Amino acid sequence: MDNKYWLEYVKHCYDLVLESEKNSALILEHEIEAYIVHLMARNFNRLDIGENPIAIQLLEYINQKSNKEKLLLAADECLLIHSFPLKKSKWPSKNYYMDMGIIAYGLANHIMEKNFQAASTIMYGIFNRTFENLLVLPNFDLGDNKKIH
Repeated sequence: MDNKYWLEYVKHCYDLVLESEKNSALILEHEIEAYIVHLMARNFNRLDIGENPIAIQLLEYINQKSNKEKLLLAADECLLIHSFPLKKSKWPSKNYYMDMGIIAYGLANHIMEKNFQAASTIMYGIFNRTFENLLVLPNFDLGDNKKIH
C-alpha cells in the first residue's frame, strides 16, 4: 500500500485493537495483534470486500504454484467478513467465512490458522463499536433536510 496515511492508519488501528482487547478481556499475542493491525490498515479503503466468492478463490489458488500470498488474501478477506456485524442469515452457514478462512490460513501454513477466532473476536469488537456509534449519531443529515432522530 503506497499511501501517505499508512502510519496514521496503523496507529489508529493499533489503538482500536488495544481498546477492543481491554473491552473483551482477551489479550492477543503481539504477533497476532500486529497482523490484524496491518490487515485493517491495508484494507482501510477497500470497497470490494466480499465481491468474489471465497470458495472459487480458494479453488483457483490451491492449484497455483505461488499461492501462499493469494491464500492469505482470501483468508484475510474471510476474517474481515466473519468479524463484521452483519446479518448472516443468507450465508451458507453461520461459520462459513470462519471455516474458509481457517482452511486458507492452514493451506498457507500461517499462524492465523490457530488464532482466527481470537482475532475475529477482537475485530468484531472494533467493528461492532464503530457500527453502533454510526447508528446513534444524533441529527445525522441524510440530505434534503432529512434527519435521524
